[in-house]
This record gives sequence, C-alpha cells and structure tokens, in this order.
Amino acid sequence: MPRRIGGWGIMASNENTRRLRHNDLWYFCGLLLAAFIVSMIPVLHTPFSWMQTFFHEISHGLSALLTGGTIVNIELRLDGSGSCTYRGGVRPIVAFSGYAGAAIWGGLIYMMADNVSHKSADRIAYLITGLILVTAIFWARDVVTFLVLGIIAVPFLIIVKTREILAEKIFVQFSGLYILLDAIKSPLHLLDGQSRGDGATLQDLIWVPEIVWVLVWMAMGFATLVFLFRRQHRIGGSSAG
Repeated sequence: MPRRIGGWGIMASNENTRRLRHNDLWYFCGLLLAAFIVSMIPVLHTPFSWMQTFFHEISHGLSALLTGGTIVNIELRLDGSGSCTYRGGVRPIVAFSGYAGAAIWGGLIYMMADNVSHKSADRIAYLITGLILVTAIFWARDVVTFLVLGIIAVPFLIIVKTREILAEKIFVQFSGLYILLDAIKSPLHLLDGQSRGDGATLQDLIWVPEIVWVLVWMAMGFATLVFLFRRQHRIGGSSAG
C-alpha cells in the first residue's frame, strides 16, 4: 500500500510538472505574441521602440567606454531612430555592439524579472532608470532626447512606487521581449542599398559584407529567444519539484 500511495504521489508530481511547464510556455508565447502585435500597431509601439533604440545606442556607448573611448553624445529621435557619437575606442567592437547589445539587454531584462520579489523588481527598475538618468545628465544634448528619455523612464519609476508584483513582472518581461524582437527585426532595415549604418561601417572596417553582419545580429537575437524559451521550460519543471 505505501508503494501504491507513493506511486500516485509521483504521478501527481509529474502531472503538476507538466501543467506548470505548459502554463509557463503559454505565458512566454503569449507575451511574445503580444510584443509582436504591439510592434505592428502605429503609435502604440512607439515608446517600446524608443526603449529598444536607447539600449541599442547605450550599447554603442558602453562598448566605446570599455575599449578606452569616450561618449560625446547620445541622440534619440521621435521616429524611433537614434545615434551615439563617440571618440576613441575600438571601432569594430563599437559598431558591432549596437544590435548585439540590444538583443542581450532584452534577454537580460526578461531573465531578471523571473520569479521576482518586490525588491528584485525595484533593483531592475533602479538599474534601468539609473542608466537613463546617467545618459540624460552626461550625454543628452537636445530637447527631444530628454523628452524620449523621460517618457521611457516613467514606467520604471512607477514600478518603484507600486506593490503589484505580477503587473511589474509582466511589464518588465514584455519590455524585454519587445526589445529582443525589435533587435531581431531592425537589422533588416540596413539592407536598403544605401551603404550606411552599423553593417556598412563594419564592412568598411573588416571587409566582411554587410549582409553577413545582418545575419549574425539576427542569429544572435533568435538564439537569445530560443535560450529564453528553453529556460522558461526548465524553470517550469524545477519549480514544480
């Protein structure tokens, strides 16, 4: 009889594991679909596109700093484009880091929000608002950039003030997936035949065709997305135990 009870316990545990994994994967896919749909809707996607552009440009800037250069200014525009002007640094690394960095930031933001407590959510919000604040103080030079930075900082400031953990988690993870999706799609805009942008810069510096860099950046984004999907599946299984 004890064996029989134990068998039912194991079966119930396995069933719970499958259900939790199933629910977690539906949650992940639902957020991913929502991020994709929002990216297709004019105006609604704009603040999230600004967010992706910010992480793209700050990735350029941070890689310049890390390779011995300096940031002159970061500019964010209302149409969702942006630029980072810098001096020094290792140019191929700086040029490569924009799209690559946005994908990595998107993945990290999503992962940081897994199983969040209120303190964890606050830390994520403080990290992002701190980065935005530093950018505004040291590298923003025009009114539009200040405006865009202020708008994308608002939801993270709200997170610090609220106690709705689930709402915080959903927003942060949605933002992470949106940034990641945009980082996958954005390199395609470089294939416009105008020979400008990060891919063209790398082509000039390293003599590797622009299309190769576009494919590398997209592959990095897809790899990050697959990693998050598989990680979500593992978390669901381990949480059930």
